[in-house]
Amino acid sequence: MARIRTIKPAFFTSEDICRCSRDARLLFIGLWTEADREGRLEDRPGQIKIRIYPAEDDVNVAALLNELHAAGLIERYKIGPVGVLQ
Repeated sequence: MARIRTIKPAFFTSEDICRCSRDARLLFIGLWTEADREGRLEDRPGQIKIRIYPAEDDVNVAALLNELHAAGLIERYKIGPVGVLQ
């Protein structure tokens, strides 16, 4: 279930966040709203794109998730056949 989250002003000046592209930063914020109480959601880039970038045809959510993972901002793993983001 999606959750209502708040963004602290320090988010915008975080060195880890500032290293990411603008689309990856927006995705990171959007992931907060989609994650459950433990901060997890299914790793389904197509579904995430529909929920966070519904009007953007040229956004590659899979690549942006890889960018966030490489920056150490999200974890990606599997529980059986199900991919999970945290």
